[in-house]
Amino acid sequence: MKLIIKITLLFVLISSVVFLIGGVITYEAMSLEIEKEEKFFLEERMESVLRYLGRRPAKERVVRDKLIIQPMDSLTAETDVVFSDTLVTHAMLQRMESHLKLDVIRKVNGRTYKITIYDLIVEEDDIIEAVRSAMLKTFLLLLIVSLLLSFLASYFVFRPFQSTLSAIRSFSIKSSDTVKLPPSTTSEFKKLNQFADEMMAKARNDYSALKEFSENASHELQTPLSIARGKLELLMESEGLREDQMELISGAQHALTRLSKLGNSLSLLTKIENQEFSDFEQVDMTALASRMIDEFKELIKLKEIELEVDVSPGVNINGNQTLLELLIANLMNNAIRHNYSGGKLKVVLENAFIAISNTSHSQQVNTSELFERFKKGTENPDSSGLGLSIVKKICEQHQFRVDYSISQEQHVLTVCWESV
Repeated sequence: MKLIIKITLLFVLISSVVFLIGGVITYEAMSLEIEKEEKFFLEERMESVLRYLGRRPAKERVVRDKLIIQPMDSLTAETDVVFSDTLVTHAMLQRMESHLKLDVIRKVNGRTYKITIYDLIVEEDDIIEAVRSAMLKTFLLLLIVSLLLSFLASYFVFRPFQSTLSAIRSFSIKSSDTVKLPPSTTSEFKKLNQFADEMMAKARNDYSALKEFSENASHELQTPLSIARGKLELLMESEGLREDQMELISGAQHALTRLSKLGNSLSLLTKIENQEFSDFEQVDMTALASRMIDEFKELIKLKEIELEVDVSPGVNINGNQTLLELLIANLMNNAIRHNYSGGKLKVVLENAFIAISNTSHSQQVNTSELFERFKKGTENPDSSGLGLSIVKKICEQHQFRVDYSISQEQHVLTVCWESV
């Protein structure tokens, strides 16, 4: 939901509460004003009746529309005006209606009269209905105007904000092109543009520094590692070495090889995270999977693993071919490394997914840590703990989903590129 719509709805909610309270206040004010005006009207009519009696004294009881004049004994004392509510038959509606009654005793030219005057009361229901109708119409008008203004404000006032978002979306950390943010006279949008400029510049600088460091570190590490491996090879060719010395040298060579592979894997992870493999195209997964399986067949045969392949024809997906090759290679390598001699390995490729399952003696696998860096599913010394982390990053880059499941001795890793 857009910000301006949320603000408008909040404004409407607050207005509803204000209108509710205002309706109660309006009702009370109208009731008091109407009551005051009704009493004032009856008092004015009483004065008119007194002036009439001054001109034409009444000797008998006079009954007219909403007026009763009753002659009294001359000794009867005058009273103050008394107001009360009563029920009187309405002349036109022919039903009992609430009326306000005025009672008073006055002397006029030595004669004493009791005067009773009625007037129709504006009922509570009528006041409530009038207030409700007025408030509802006003609220609906306010609602319509607020919504119209919100849409206009969303288009005109927030247009620089939308332009800023569009410019930020086009920002690439690898590009040196400057992102031009639209000018704005709004203080908040100016601060947003300034912050976005600073963050984009910082991101580019950090990316360049990290890329330069990782490339330099990877390159510089390979040179001393190669020198060390070469000297160890020369040392192994020396005469007179004992068997225990040969084992020590072989172990050192193996450790250097692992260190070299580890550096390459970390460098690759950094490149994937920095989205350096963003050139996507249509990739023939059927041909790619078949070729990668052929490359591993010799290793599978050496380990005496039974291979089962079920590759569907015509499977094409959008992605980076280099990363997809690496994805399948890491899944195959993981399935072979954690398998045992005489075990089984199965590869299934469908239009929506690829699944690679393997047998393994290990049953204790912490699935929550399986794809984290340096978290190994087994204690295999040849495992760097980065293979499945690379698989996870490649899936994130392609917006694939990777799942792991285990059933008896079968460990299954499934990569889905479509909902299944």
